[in-house]
Amino acid sequence: MTSLLSAWHPLVVHATGPSWDLLRQRVARSRCSLEGAAALDQAIGSLEQLLGPSWPRRQYERHGWWPGELNLLGFHVAALPQFLTLVTRLLTAAQEPTFSKVLQALKRGVTGDGWRHAMLQLEVARALRGPGTCITFEPAIPGSSNRADLLVARPGGSSFLVETTTLARAKADLDWEEYENHVFQAVAALEVRYGIRVIVRLTDRPDIAVASQWIDAIEHAARFGEAENPRVIESAAGRAEIWPVGSQGSDLAFAGAALTRDGWHRLGRAVHGKARQSTGPLPVWLRIDALDGFFQFTEWAHLDWSERIDRAAAALRHDLASANAEHLAGIILSSSATVSLGATGSANQNETIRTEQGNGIRRLIADHMVRETAVIALREDAHVECGNWTTAYSAEPTWLLEDLCNQALPPLEAFMPG
Repeated sequence: MTSLLSAWHPLVVHATGPSWDLLRQRVARSRCSLEGAAALDQAIGSLEQLLGPSWPRRQYERHGWWPGELNLLGFHVAALPQFLTLVTRLLTAAQEPTFSKVLQALKRGVTGDGWRHAMLQLEVARALRGPGTCITFEPAIPGSSNRADLLVARPGGSSFLVETTTLARAKADLDWEEYENHVFQAVAALEVRYGIRVIVRLTDRPDIAVASQWIDAIEHAARFGEAENPRVIESAAGRAEIWPVGSQGSDLAFAGAALTRDGWHRLGRAVHGKARQSTGPLPVWLRIDALDGFFQFTEWAHLDWSERIDRAAAALRHDLASANAEHLAGIILSSSATVSLGATGSANQNETIRTEQGNGIRRLIADHMVRETAVIALREDAHVECGNWTTAYSAEPTWLLEDLCNQALPPLEAFMPG
């Protein structure tokens, strides 16, 4: 699975920046049913009314980016459910008076971190809402100058706070991505220049001089090498095979090195920070989105669900043993809604595992979109609420259909051409 990144798509850059009209024009050119096109126009109009006519340009000018839920609409298979999720959740939350502070911040323009934080607040509010449940945004923490992200009051039950945070990608990951991009661009230029096909598999990110020498060697082989197939150029940086265009080489043209991470340290640091920030008399649940590859590139990816829950519970309890964290009731750790191309059948994707320490959930949210979630109770009195969180996120595949219906919008399948 690969998480969906937000960036202003080069095909829609305009001299005056993004706008609602440009988004409408792009949607009009996409493959969509007549009913779907009308519904998308209505949804865009609702966002324009909520965020303001000049918001796209202001957001882009102040922070240099536009959210992926809007930016990728019409370009990516997963963008439609993401966009509709954004619209329905914003419209629902806007009916709650305490959401006004969050909405005003969005209208002024936010960084990527600010946007993700607001989206996570909206997600938790969606997950936990129900008959008689009262959800307050940005509540004060009793006895503290700090504010939590949400206060949840269930009918007949005690109230609890929810803190949300995101584990963003580490600098090492961003540096590696930049390096891979440089190698890819250099090899692509050689392919065009010499009319060849180069199959690259990176093994490491060496000293830049070593990588440059490797690229030079690939170019030398392309220019002067013999015609044997393939010509192989190996280095500490990786392996390159040079083939004539149209040859029967591997279908995989560019493969980065496999990355692994010790994600526990960064997770523990985030939990400690939120524990200090939320200290008070009310129990606190911490909702964490792991966008740093924790679910994909750490040992977590190779464990079954029972092992995942047990190890996470043991690690968190050990990390928090010396902290003033008695108020932490539990952790909800998620991969976020993640693109998983080819994932289309719930029978093959959906899974729920319950253990004494907590529960594990995998759900197909929409075609090609999956979420994995671990719900871990840290206190003896938290197991009932642990079950409530599990029930909530287990039902996520039904959220969008229900929310579209509540906003008088057609179901997702109605947007597709007949």
